[in-house]
Amino acid sequence: MLMLQAVGVSVHSVLALTRERSMAIRDGFGIARSAVETAINAAFISVGGDPLADRAIRHMRQKRWRDLNREARIGDLQITTSRDIGMQIEDFPGLREALDEFTRSKRGTEVREWTDVSLENRIAAISAKSRRGGIGLGSAFFGIYRPASELLHGSYYGVNFFWQGSRATPARDRDAFEHLWVMEHFSLLLSCLFLSIGGAIDTLSEIHGFPEHAARQTLLSQQLQILIEAMSAADPDDEHRFAAKQSSGETSDG
Repeated sequence: MLMLQAVGVSVHSVLALTRERSMAIRDGFGIARSAVETAINAAFISVGGDPLADRAIRHMRQKRWRDLNREARIGDLQITTSRDIGMQIEDFPGLREALDEFTRSKRGTEVREWTDVSLENRIAAISAKSRRGGIGLGSAFFGIYRPASELLHGSYYGVNFFWQGSRATPARDRDAFEHLWVMEHFSLLLSCLFLSIGGAIDTLSEIHGFPEHAARQTLLSQQLQILIEAMSAADPDDEHRFAAKQSSGETSDG
């Protein structure tokens, strides 16, 4: 529940950044990626059950302990931060085992990821239990991960993407930027956030037996489809094409 609440907080933040058609939407991409990944993890834990949930908790506990004493060498600087809480590892039952679980035995370095299952394979595991949930989360991941990564990493590509999107030339006046804002950036954030939330809801509804939530999601999807069709009619573009091919070879175009 806390992970789903975290997704909601991120969605609220993106909404706050997009109340006006301003450049603040740029920071919505990183927030949206965080929301999408959190939704994927919540759904993945749901299909994995208690063993996976327990692993996530052990990862959290050992990482909080490590945060009490951190060291890093950056250039010629040795940086250290620590906090003494007056307690030892043995004072927390199960903490030693959790630390060992997330420590590489040969090098003694920290295993930073809470799971060794890739995001793509997490989505595959979700799809095996909830087809619609997997499609929603997979589509959201496909849409947001690449542009958000470049913006978060501060590459020049990310800067160019913000001003140009998929268009032939960058936006150089207010009208061009507003068109890019609405038809590309806002529509991408809206669709990815909607699909990730819907994917998580569909998955949890399937696993825990909440059909009313899935039914509500179907109605919302229909409303989104109406909006998409209206936007497409306002900006017809025959140069862009989307295709989703199943492993059997069947293709869905749009």
